[in-house]
Amino acid sequence: MSDTAGAKPGCKAYLKKRYEARRTIHRRVPWKAFALFAINAVAIAFFVFDRPLGQAVKSLSPPLVSIAGDVTDIGRLAWILAGLATILLTGYVVRRRLWKVRRRFRMTYLGQMAAYVGFSVILASAIANPLKFLIGRARPLLYEQEGIFSFTPFSWDFLHQSFPSGHSANIGALFMSLALLFPRFRLVFIGIGLWLGATRVIIGVHYPSDVAAGLALGAWLAFALSIAFARFGFVFSVGREGWPIPRLSRLL
Repeated sequence: MSDTAGAKPGCKAYLKKRYEARRTIHRRVPWKAFALFAINAVAIAFFVFDRPLGQAVKSLSPPLVSIAGDVTDIGRLAWILAGLATILLTGYVVRRRLWKVRRRFRMTYLGQMAAYVGFSVILASAIANPLKFLIGRARPLLYEQEGIFSFTPFSWDFLHQSFPSGHSANIGALFMSLALLFPRFRLVFIGIGLWLGATRVIIGVHYPSDVAAGLALGAWLAFALSIAFARFGFVFSVGREGWPIPRLSRLL
């Protein structure tokens, strides 16, 4: 008898099996409508808001700028990943709330949640930062010298890495993923994400269009990944209309 006869299927075969089980209810990612909305939002911010806010940023209230400076680093990748680790640890401590589910399964689910949020943020950061280097837009700190239409592609200079906002991309991915995981608090997470994105404008390191592009990029990646996870039955289930539905609501 073959030694591999009783072996468990490999990771690839396991994922393929989960994918095929949900193949008939998969929904295509509606990227065209989202891309059209994002392009319009960035264009409006670029042509309508960038110049007046670039001129007004120096006249903002010092206490407001100070507060924005204190909270804006929440968008840093390192802080977000540290926060995820804290949340995962907290979930482990309060795991008794999911008393109807086997311990191993509920911890696996918490791990999948952390992986989904972490992967969304890391992917957003991995895409936004190279784009900043390739586009090379001047930051508002150089507004008086170069204006809003200054671009120096392939520049390693911090002052020419404004579009899109990397912090905003991280924030968009983080709070969109949380909004999808906890739909009851969706408006709260969206509101917090918008305010954190605005802090990048308040402290004068990004234009509104930079923030709009970053938020849109991060939110889109988190949403697309939720659909991908749902297709494999991880974190999300596929709803009747093909949209991802958090499995957490069923566990609770």
